[in-house]
Amino acid sequence: MIAGKSKDRARIPPPESPSRSSRRYDSSQPRTDISNAFSESVKVEVARITGASCWNCSIPDPEFAHVVAQKDSQAPYWIQAGLFPFSFKTAINCITLCPTCHSAFDRYSDPCWVFLPTNLAFFIKWEMEDQARRAQVAVPRTVPTIAKYRDHFASQGLVSHDALGGLYQGYFLKDFLHPVCNSSILEILATPKVWHGHPMAAIRRGIAILGSARCYTLDRTTIDQLTTLRRLYFDDKNLIAKRLAQIYHNPPADHKRKRGDDESNHNNRKSLPTDTDNHGTVQGAHDIGDAQGAHHACALPDHSFVDIDAHNDFYASNNWVLGPNATGNDAINRYAPLFQSIDTVRLLN
Repeated sequence: MIAGKSKDRARIPPPESPSRSSRRYDSSQPRTDISNAFSESVKVEVARITGASCWNCSIPDPEFAHVVAQKDSQAPYWIQAGLFPFSFKTAINCITLCPTCHSAFDRYSDPCWVFLPTNLAFFIKWEMEDQARRAQVAVPRTVPTIAKYRDHFASQGLVSHDALGGLYQGYFLKDFLHPVCNSSILEILATPKVWHGHPMAAIRRGIAILGSARCYTLDRTTIDQLTTLRRLYFDDKNLIAKRLAQIYHNPPADHKRKRGDDESNHNNRKSLPTDTDNHGTVQGAHDIGDAQGAHHACALPDHSFVDIDAHNDFYASNNWVLGPNATGNDAINRYAPLFQSIDTVRLLN
């Protein structure tokens, strides 16, 4: 069965509570985002793409949630590593979530829900091949785009070639819908579906939950793959302040010769994996990471000086829906059907 647009999926019956506020997940944890942080034009575009329901549970009247949070203090580090080639203020960093799911998603010190690409091995393989390329010539890192990730599934007949993106799965790290939803509904909510945004934004959230005790709700393969991606992306001395690298990464002088001999023998035994199963891919990722060490990325300025606003402005033009040459008729043809839906009108008001 081909997964199409997210709005085509079956709607899950909403909880019995009729009020919007009563559906909110009760939490003392601060929220990282609020819906009004997106511009009205972004909200209209997201509503056009996804409809007026929660991506996770299909409850109507959702909020517009940031995937890379507005105040993500790690964002400059990811930008420096070349992992965020998109603006955080555009539709590709937005997911529609009901207040309950939004609150669970945005508990940044104790997240209770997350969504991830269903094929993390695809990203591991991509990064391994990209590291090998960067080891040969000094070029910037590349990461899979929305289209590349979608095409990976389209080639297998799992999504249509004009789907909005690849497949993602939501994970409950805490059963906060109990007793409203029974086990059969939770199984339906775990069904992979299309998300229109940038896959690296979802991976950012996934790697973040590795620091949570709740991460073991995930299956072991997913945890291992996220751990491997974190190592591939960030085990790089070019991303560490030089003074800190000198203090923590330089071995004592009397151990340098022995360590050098051991590493030489160890690296001589390494080769790229030939199998495509999860274990082989993860193990191969560890091998190539060891072999290339700190040589696979170009040195960049200290991450504390990354200008987030400049980054967003630079990539925003690449994510224009209606560019400077668009006409009023273009906007009418694109968005007029939206306002025929009462749910959409309520969502945007």
